[in-house]
Amino acid sequence: MVERRLGALPASAEFLRRLDVAGIIDELCPIRDVAHVTHGQVIEVLVANRLAVPTSMVRVGDWARVWAVEEVFGVDPGFLNDDRLARALDAIAPQLEQS
Repeated sequence: MVERRLGALPASAEFLRRLDVAGIIDELCPIRDVAHVTHGQVIEVLVANRLAVPTSMVRVGDWARVWAVEEVFGVDPGFLNDDRLARALDAIAPQLEQS
């Protein structure tokens, strides 16, 4: 049996889904067909990470392995390395500048 922390992840996920955060980001920042997760999915997990443990933004994949990220968000923690987070943030940066 594997135990993972749940905390407020379900509540965070529900609010992010109601706001359609992933859908909006994915519409503005499409990804290649070979990607395992979308930019929107990565940003949703990153927002949940910031809400759950507001510390430095490194080792988010390690945090996701301890917390129930895969169960709640459907994102494999192995896809949340620092490079993937940076690509998602780089993808949304130009969109933020246009607002």
